[in-house]
Amino acid sequence: MQQTTVSDQDTIADTLPRGARLLHGQYLVEQHLVGGGFGMTYLARDSLDRQVVIKECYPSAFCCRAGREVRPRSEAFHAQYESVVQNFINEARRLAKLEHPGIVHVHQVFEENNTAYMAMDFVDGLDLLTIREEDAGRLTRDVLERALRDTLEALAYVHDFDILHRDISPDNLLLTEEGKLTLIDFGAAREGYCRKTRALSAVLSVKDGYSPHEFYLKDIAQTPASDLYSVAATFYHLITGSAPPDSQKRLAALASDCDDPYQPLALGPWDASHNMLVCIDRALSVPQKDRIQSVAEWLELMDNDELLPVSKEHAETGQVPTWQVRELDPALFDAITSLVEDTNTHLRPGHEAKALHAMPRHGTAAPDAGDGADSADPEQKAKDRKLVDMFGEPIEDVEAWLREQDRLTQRSGARRDQHEAEDTEQEPAKTEGRERRAPLLRRVMGALTRRRRRSDET
Repeated sequence: MQQTTVSDQDTIADTLPRGARLLHGQYLVEQHLVGGGFGMTYLARDSLDRQVVIKECYPSAFCCRAGREVRPRSEAFHAQYESVVQNFINEARRLAKLEHPGIVHVHQVFEENNTAYMAMDFVDGLDLLTIREEDAGRLTRDVLERALRDTLEALAYVHDFDILHRDISPDNLLLTEEGKLTLIDFGAAREGYCRKTRALSAVLSVKDGYSPHEFYLKDIAQTPASDLYSVAATFYHLITGSAPPDSQKRLAALASDCDDPYQPLALGPWDASHNMLVCIDRALSVPQKDRIQSVAEWLELMDNDELLPVSKEHAETGQVPTWQVRELDPALFDAITSLVEDTNTHLRPGHEAKALHAMPRHGTAAPDAGDGADSADPEQKAKDRKLVDMFGEPIEDVEAWLREQDRLTQRSGARRDQHEAEDTEQEPAKTEGRERRAPLLRRVMGALTRRRRRSDET
């Protein structure tokens, strides 16, 4: 390529104009779609009047346009510019090898205007970042899980070619109205990830919040677990509305013996399956060795019949976050019911106690199972249980009962905050990093104990 540079006085708009023709008129530019980073993307038509997407190599940090030509801003940027263009061409060649319904297909790559272009399939859909920001209601529980599985399956295909994508984020996943997901933008992809001592190119593509810490370094081992970190960060954003804490900051916190600023999804009341949330948390571990290592492992964990422990502590105690009681399968619900019954036996001997189960906020109680309940399927039995409090007394007005529990919880929370403030003054180290959100079962048991104490006093 030419080594000519251009002054600011010679530059025009960064994008190609509408009506520009490429490759001897084979492609007609209709519209600029998106730009930034290392490329410009256009909607175009080919010589057969089919809509296609044209991606132009345009590293805006160190290039500009003079007329139709793209040139380095100065001689100092020439080497970097040449490197990016060559990497762009390599990307097109890599993509041309991939034939998968979840990966955008490349038709052609060519050089023109002192840069390079690739022609790709036009996918009539929106990227997940745009959907999350403009139509979040579309990303239902089922849609998100299906999108995650489709992303993982496409990524498994890529990894089978010894390629890492390295740039997975919500804006690089397109979703059509029919729910078809497509993985795009392989500009940062790298082949030969198994060569642990290889040096990466000087031009790195990282996205704060989505890239694992190893993507920020030129010479460090990168594995499929690195891509899976980005997948997990992407779906963390889609679930919560924002990207997780930047991996560099998380690494610095851990290196300083401080708490990881990341808050596990599985400890929050998100509308997604428990095992899916746990998998996202594990894949977002800072140390590579602690992450999920492959797509196959991720799918196996997510499809596990049992609820996965949230952490090593949960694994040792067998504890499940109590807000997940709302989604437990009937068999596990029965196990928790038995545990609560044992507890209540000591609180009120001789009285049969039943556990709370998932209660929608409506004012009616579920009907009693009645005769033949034993023969019903487990899911129907769970639905037919009559709502009772922790002493087994029927709850006639669910809304009133919930308001009472909220009031008791707020009162106990205020007292707890006061005690914690006093403890903090006396023992700062003891209370550092203490979890302030008590699980649902603990709060209910606290209210139960106070109710019994008042009963004994009267």
